[in-house]
Amino acid sequence: MGQSIFSTYLLQTPGNTVLTNISQFTTDTVACDTQSLNNVTVANSSVDALGNAVVDFTVTLSGQTPFHYVFTGVLAQGPPQVITGTYQRSAGGCTQGSLGSGTPDGAFTATWFPDLSGTWMGAFDAPDVGSGPSAVSASFTLSTNTDKTLSGTISILGSGLVNSSGTACIVNPVTLQPNMAVGISQSSGVGFELFGTDANGTEVWVNAYATNPDGSVAAAGEDNPAAPGNTGTANDGTNTAYTAFYGISGGPCDGLGGGDAPFVLVKKIKKPKKGHDGPHGRDGQRGLRGGHIPSVRSTQD
Repeated sequence: MGQSIFSTYLLQTPGNTVLTNISQFTTDTVACDTQSLNNVTVANSSVDALGNAVVDFTVTLSGQTPFHYVFTGVLAQGPPQVITGTYQRSAGGCTQGSLGSGTPDGAFTATWFPDLSGTWMGAFDAPDVGSGPSAVSASFTLSTNTDKTLSGTISILGSGLVNSSGTACIVNPVTLQPNMAVGISQSSGVGFELFGTDANGTEVWVNAYATNPDGSVAAAGEDNPAAPGNTGTANDGTNTAYTAFYGISGGPCDGLGGGDAPFVLVKKIKKPKKGHDGPHGRDGQRGLRGGHIPSVRSTQD
């Protein structure tokens, strides 16, 4: 399974030190989590004015005893903004950790990412398996709502996304919909998911993750040591560039999909300044209230 990773959206109560999360926006790669669907919550967690943070992920499984991953560390403003420290897993059961003792189970780094707000341009490559159009120019224009879901559009630029008969796959633009059964448009940590429909009802989904110029994940500690130069950390903790994948359901291109080309931020959407704007916190806690703490990545597990 590699490293244990938690991607989530941490929320800090205004005027308080308490941290909670949005469970629907939380994913993990923990081998002991056999459910992996809206079953990870953050409670009994906090960050103080000095940046001392405790984040307790409780993983609930049907018919089984919940288990915990408790991360204890210190917030550094960076850039990139990170929390580094050690973690403990629940003792016994599948996790076989040291929670409750003074012995850590490993070290971790958590990287913060800003809310999405802007336009990203790039291109979709052909599918890895089968045939499909390549180098399809496209863009996303996205903004973050007060409930931290995403609004916006997906647009295909030019006439590159067509089926084998030359018929256009979608009618521009695809508009993100708030209540689609297939999923919620949202960002969480290093990645985001988009779900929308065009004017004909054709469904389009996109998932993406922030990347560095060398293709590595743009989170601290996820560098590609084999890559030449120092491009493996250039975008860490930013939403400058994304590697994206798409799929289509319905219409003349039902089942078509592909991806893997970078999408680069070309325009940020400026919001009027009115009090605290989005993910800025208080007293040295910038980014924890309303921001992301993605990729809580352990170096031992």
